[in-house]
Amino acid sequence: MSPITAAGDRDAFTEALETADRLNRALGPLRINREGAKDLLRSALRRPEQEVQALLLLETLSTEPTKALIDILLDHALRDRYTLLIRNLLGRLAWSEAKEIVPPAVWRLLDDAGEGDDFRRMAELLDHLGLYEALQELCARASDSTDDDVREVAEDFGRRSEENGT
Repeated sequence: MSPITAAGDRDAFTEALETADRLNRALGPLRINREGAKDLLRSALRRPEQEVQALLLLETLSTEPTKALIDILLDHALRDRYTLLIRNLLGRLAWSEAKEIVPPAVWRLLDDAGEGDDFRRMAELLDHLGLYEALQELCARASDSTDDDVREVAEDFGRRSEENGT
């Protein structure tokens, strides 16, 4: 590593540490006023210019706001740009919490949307979270569809749920 690169890396690291410190101090009021924080996050998730920042903030807070905003988050998970961020965010939930809140939110979303890509994103999410019973139910729903793309999700993920013992 050249001396210039090393100095640049140290500067970048120092800046990152300073930014992390400012973030930690700024999060204090949000951690205290949890309801207000949820409202602010909900609003930010509806503004394209603030979506990414709101998702990153959710990663630094407790899982309570994530659980409260599950419907909005799943809607964002349908967009390729946010799919992995949302999977990782929901992966912070305890399995028992995820089992309780994610499947009902998935059903609400698919009742409104229900395209092949929507079914695929939700099947990937359920698989990622280890929610194999819900994945099996999603596959059953998908196999009854008249849409070829939706039925393909049932074929692809039905095998996975069988492999995982459900």
